[in-house]
Amino acid sequence: MKKKIDYENWDRKEIYELFHGYLFYLTVEIDITEFLETIHKHQWKFYPSICYCITKTVNLDERYRYAKVDGQVCVWDHVNTHYTLMRKNTDHLFTHQRTGYQEDFQKFYEAFLKDKKEAEKCSSLYAYQQKAMDDVHISTMPNTVYTSLSYAKPNSFTKYGTDNVSYIPFVMIGKYHEENGRMKMPVTVEFHHAVNDGWHAENFFRLLEECCRGFQQEKEDEMHD
Repeated sequence: MKKKIDYENWDRKEIYELFHGYLFYLTVEIDITEFLETIHKHQWKFYPSICYCITKTVNLDERYRYAKVDGQVCVWDHVNTHYTLMRKNTDHLFTHQRTGYQEDFQKFYEAFLKDKKEAEKCSSLYAYQQKAMDDVHISTMPNTVYTSLSYAKPNSFTKYGTDNVSYIPFVMIGKYHEENGRMKMPVTVEFHHAVNDGWHAENFFRLLEECCRGFQQEKEDEMHD
């Protein structure tokens, strides 16, 4: 589901029109110490758990859920999780999978593991049939600690000149590592300048780190309900 923006009275209309088509990238090392302690304690797998936190971050603020659909700027009421996986029996080919977002972590986690198992057997780039615009795309370089990343997209992919464009941030995560007794992880996010500025970028990383830090208490509270 989505709601249309009152475009003519939208406070961002001028910025949107001037910066449409512009992208910028920001890489930040976030602290995931408590997050890792929690998933290790409960023996939860890292990838579905961090994908949950990233998707929750996007769903916390509608300014990360903009799109142009049939020529109308709108906001999705929530987004789902789109992620990359390595295919079975290969060390270098990947596929894409989708899992519907659920606020209940345990339900999301179980659905993710089921979808992941099915996708790993896939021999093509996409493990699903129907593409959707209401996804946050997540990718990973789990063996690399990096400080910067750039990512070029042709117009044929971004479709900026068409009536259907997604402005949801694209997220890349790298290898987590210890630094001064804390566990840090590089996260790169691609932002669409038409809808997100530096303030939104800073806020995104703050929300993501808060989601990871608060993951411990939230999930333990759920288990005792």
